[in-house]
Amino acid sequence: MKFDAHILEYLKGKKFSNGLHIKYEYFEPIPNRVKLLSDLVRGKRVLHLGCLDHLPLIDVKIANHEWLHQELTSTASICLGIDIEREVISYVKEKHGFTNIIEGNILDAIIPEVQKGTWDFAVLGELLEHIDNPVHFLSEIRQKYDNSISKMIITVPNVLMQKNVRAMRKSSEVINSDHRYWFTPYTLAKVILQAGLELDEILFANRVPLTAPELIRKKIITLAGGQARYPFTYASSIVAIASLRNPNGLKFQSEDNTK
Repeated sequence: MKFDAHILEYLKGKKFSNGLHIKYEYFEPIPNRVKLLSDLVRGKRVLHLGCLDHLPLIDVKIANHEWLHQELTSTASICLGIDIEREVISYVKEKHGFTNIIEGNILDAIIPEVQKGTWDFAVLGELLEHIDNPVHFLSEIRQKYDNSISKMIITVPNVLMQKNVRAMRKSSEVINSDHRYWFTPYTLAKVILQAGLELDEILFANRVPLTAPELIRKKIITLAGGQARYPFTYASSIVAIASLRNPNGLKFQSEDNTK
């Protein structure tokens, strides 16, 4: 999905509205997030930022092929993970043999392994919502590594998914207690552009559980040889692909005020 020229004027701050109405013309199959990302990076050189997970969850995810770093490693030509959790890095190395993870904070001093390489993608999977200042975070990566990284793949939870809408109707919120932000397609795009990146495309992943009638409908469509399609509110994750430089190798001009 791409925003049209009219909405881009608002995203880039050229126009303003305190009641902008956005109609999302999206009605497509919604893939599994881990499968989608591993397919996007197939055969590519990949940095995986914040690559680890909560330690109690990793063994189960690896066994079920649901751990993102494992799946990116299996499809990318090269995958280098970066994380700050020394204990978990040692655990996955010693127990599961993952030697392609280094300890580091992407916002601290330049990481030589990153700067000296040429990377097709930096993957930030369900990371940005944990960051105190996401515009500054993305802008810092761009400024430090735009000669090394071509594109970013950023995934965040979708605040407009059906489960959240149902909770709102009951005056409730269901949230990971470490999250700082909720995102919509528009607000994620705004953060990306404010950080000085160029937005290529918005995708959606991880379909929410279906009701009984929806499961029957899906079964009928599948038996007929079709593929069930859904609006974006059926996706629990928003996936953005953004460029750090244009196709001619020139840097984009940042429109942010983070400096």
